[in-house]
Amino acid sequence: MIGVPALLRITLREMRGGRTGGRVRGFRIFLLCLLLGVAIVAGVGSIAASIDAGIAADGKRILGGDYEFRLTYQPLTQDQANVLKSGTQVSHTVEMRAMARPAAEANGATSTNASLAGNATLVELKAVDLIYPLYGKVVLDPDISLAAALQKDAAGRYGAVAEPALVQRLGLKLGDELRLGEARLQLRAVIADEPDRGSQVFNLGPRLMISGAALPETQLIQPGSLAYHVYRAKLPAAIDGPRWLAKIKAQFPDMPWRVRGVEDAAQGVKNFIDRTRMFLNMVGLSALLIGGLGIGNAVRVYLEGRAQSLAILKSLGATRNFVFTLHILLILRMAVIGTVLGLIVGAAAPYATQGMFARFDLHLIPALYPEPLLLAGGFGLLTALAFSLPALFQAMRVKPAQLFRAVATELGEFRRRDLIPITLIGLALTGLAVLSTGNVKLSLGFVVAVLLALGLFQLLAVGLRRLARWGRARSGNRALRFALAAIGRPRAPTASIVLSLGLGLTVLVAVMQIQASLIHEMESSLPAKAPSFYFLDIQPNQVADFDREMGAFPTAEGLERVPMLRGRIMKLRDVPVDQIQAPEDHAWVLKGDRGITWSAQPPKGSRLVEGRWWAPDYQGPPLISLDAETARAFNLKIGDTITVNVLGREITGTIENLREIDWSSLSINFVMVFSPGMMSGAPQTHIATLHVEPDQEGALIALLAKDFPNVSAVRVRDAIASAAEILRSVGAAVRAAAGVALAAGVLVLAGAMAAGQQRRIYESVLLKMLGGRRRDIARSFLWEFALLALSAAAIALAIGSIGAWFFLSRVMETAFVFSASAALGAVALSLTLALVIGFAASWRALGAKAAPYLRNE
Repeated sequence: MIGVPALLRITLREMRGGRTGGRVRGFRIFLLCLLLGVAIVAGVGSIAASIDAGIAADGKRILGGDYEFRLTYQPLTQDQANVLKSGTQVSHTVEMRAMARPAAEANGATSTNASLAGNATLVELKAVDLIYPLYGKVVLDPDISLAAALQKDAAGRYGAVAEPALVQRLGLKLGDELRLGEARLQLRAVIADEPDRGSQVFNLGPRLMISGAALPETQLIQPGSLAYHVYRAKLPAAIDGPRWLAKIKAQFPDMPWRVRGVEDAAQGVKNFIDRTRMFLNMVGLSALLIGGLGIGNAVRVYLEGRAQSLAILKSLGATRNFVFTLHILLILRMAVIGTVLGLIVGAAAPYATQGMFARFDLHLIPALYPEPLLLAGGFGLLTALAFSLPALFQAMRVKPAQLFRAVATELGEFRRRDLIPITLIGLALTGLAVLSTGNVKLSLGFVVAVLLALGLFQLLAVGLRRLARWGRARSGNRALRFALAAIGRPRAPTASIVLSLGLGLTVLVAVMQIQASLIHEMESSLPAKAPSFYFLDIQPNQVADFDREMGAFPTAEGLERVPMLRGRIMKLRDVPVDQIQAPEDHAWVLKGDRGITWSAQPPKGSRLVEGRWWAPDYQGPPLISLDAETARAFNLKIGDTITVNVLGREITGTIENLREIDWSSLSINFVMVFSPGMMSGAPQTHIATLHVEPDQEGALIALLAKDFPNVSAVRVRDAIASAAEILRSVGAAVRAAAGVALAAGVLVLAGAMAAGQQRRIYESVLLKMLGGRRRDIARSFLWEFALLALSAAAIALAIGSIGAWFFLSRVMETAFVFSASAALGAVALSLTLALVIGFAASWRALGAKAAPYLRNE
């Protein structure tokens, strides 16, 4: 009996130099595969944890207060504001979208940017009070206080500060004037940092900040104008926040405001990052599992090299348990080394990526976060163990009798009962996958997809061997015949090569097809005459003039205009929304304000799927036409009621029909359309769409700025470009992770090639003795590698495309569009990798001398 300390000493000797140590050096691929997989899982988790920590630490700065109260259209009454301010400090800001343009003249003098007059652009406007911000600081260039930058000067002009993008678009410099609605403002500084800007992922324009006192001069606030009144409260340390908030809610139970606390700061960004993290984790786990194949190959090659030594040990009395324990301790030592190295790389990821998140104005807090590192370490060790066990079980069954036979000593058999511990480890890995993603459905789908992919590639390898044996006898080409014989031989590394190359390509193909389909859906599936602009905040008294001027504009087509209000859903079937568990993909319906319109006719871009439309002259109780998908999500049916708070008044309507909406048409459409009547008399604005030729867009904006300065124009192409840019940024990160998965596959491929090097040399020598020429052997290698690469690429294309289709159709609910460029790229990459790595591993075989390999020594 040998104790564990003695076994550990033996494993240390195995890891040192010398002949056996030379075999251990073959574990380099083992270590690299483990390092890559663990590093990406640990890195993604550590970055996400540092983002969460940054948001938690900066939550008050990002939110702008301890609590935020957001209302649409109308500010608080004086009495309501007094209650909110009682014992607290409250800042009031107004946020809306508007058009800013350079002023042609300033105080009677010609402006330096007069040639740009009318070059209006959409801005995210924020009008602030004197105590804004409650937390953090607005950093300006030049370094002046915000109050000084926005105050009125001796000439009666208010100041403004803007983001660099706006200054560049308008061609302004400090001291120049710009027009906002009917007001003339002086640009006095550029915004270097806005503390609460990080709460939004998607913005349609750059920030322009003015004083709340200057807002009336712009005349942008009209009845029904889409303006958000935001009240942020800063509580003294002595006040209990949750209790204070509960008291406010109890005092104003019917207020239609949206309340957010520090825990909700940057919620949109957090959701965006969480989804990205989830898919990056899946790609990272793919890299780790692909690396597991390399781990299994490395362990098998090492144990096969020691088969004769194992047989000698067993003939001297070593038990199976001794052999198993000795080598599992060695493998665990190596696994710990690879895992620790991967954890070091992963833990450093937040430090290396801080600058990448500047676009979200998020401050990462790099540190050692135990949870993601423990998860990644668990993944690494369990993966190494799972892929090492099959060879270990065979090693413990080496038969000493082989020492007396004139053949190479081989490992023992693999038994069915060996699947039990491997299955248990697989279940543990599945549990860790669920913990790391937080999505049971996605994690189980990933596990099933991995098992199916492994099974399909194994079947491919078996099929290739059989086809090779069948085709070898029928081929007239000598090099092809040699290649088919190499693929079909019993101990050929066909399965390892196909698996390593195929799985990595599968991940890369799926990622590329998903990204290509999403961008194609966004950019190419638009209608032939998609609107060029959306126009917001058209006042009722401007409707006639707006329709006349826009309709008569050169190249103008497809003018659509509808009235609009915004309201917040308060109840579904008389159940308050705070008591409803909303489906994750439809929670947005109950959060914030929803656009509402009313119409006598069904809107374009939708069709009735259930119920009937009301009569054109209907004047009865409010009826609602609801989006059919939303109805299914909340289990709503015709006859159910929805209560909406509009301008502080609750209106309850009955669902009369359900519509299926084609959002890709870009026509004006709403989740809820009310019947005419009660809504028609409410303060309202209109929205419109219009298509013009691209070369006329600038002239249209100039006309709009001149005649309708309060109307905001959203350029559709700019909005789509912004969304596509975000998608490309995320796609780049996911592709990088997929590249790591492919790199793991390349390592496995290199290991599989290196493992068969001695056999290739021996076969090359025999072929030369039988009359084979060097170029015939090289051609046979070329055929072998090309056939394996093309087969792996074909299956990878099929599985990756099916996986992309499933993800897009079931998860994203969008169309799958096959990308030929991604397919050709995968085939080319597969051929290149197989040929380069294959020839690198086989080059020695081409020049090997026969004599050393023909001696029986």
